[in-house]
Amino acid sequence: MRLPRHLLLLFPLVLPPGARALDWPKRTVEVRPAPFQDLLTLIFEFKNSGSKPVTIRSVQTSCHCISAAPDKSTYAPGETGRIIAEFSIGDRYGLYERQISVASDDTDSPQILTAKVEVPDVATIMPRMLEWHLGATATEQSVELRAAAGLTIDFSEAVSTSEVFHVRLEPVDAGHVYRLFVQPGSTAAVANAAIRLHGKDRTGHEVLISAYANVR
Repeated sequence: MRLPRHLLLLFPLVLPPGARALDWPKRTVEVRPAPFQDLLTLIFEFKNSGSKPVTIRSVQTSCHCISAAPDKSTYAPGETGRIIAEFSIGDRYGLYERQISVASDDTDSPQILTAKVEVPDVATIMPRMLEWHLGATATEQSVELRAAAGLTIDFSEAVSTSEVFHVRLEPVDAGHVYRLFVQPGSTAAVANAAIRLHGKDRTGHEVLISAYANVR
């Protein structure tokens, strides 16, 4: 039986059990920061679509590299709000996916938000891994180091974390393309190393790229 409209107005709007008052138009935010950007801000917007004020109880993140907080604690019916997250980029490169858990008093289960951050490489190295077989001839191998399009990076030093491997860095097109040469002193025993390539772009940003070498 359907109640007349004038009787419906006598009953307050009550959300069904388990329903959320906070409405999130977008629970996943995808961002690609600019090269050398240190800190990235992501915004998750929501609206209190319920009939009662809603209080954010806590906001937790899945990694120390990202922090998040609401722009205030309590939101009136019909009011909009934001969760403001900050992702610390540092020397990270590649795709990062982090979760933000928002607990509020309108429901027992938290809302899970997702931040997808694709940090562009400022330089690429191909191949990144060099290998020699045990007992094989200790021939010299090389990789190409290339600054990303639109960037000028002066690479000045290559340092191996193991004395087994001898390294040298030569410019092909200074500021844009370099070649790294790596040679093990011996392949008689298992060995591995990271080759740290140090550079600086024309605006003064420090750049550190790694290649890897293995005897196995």
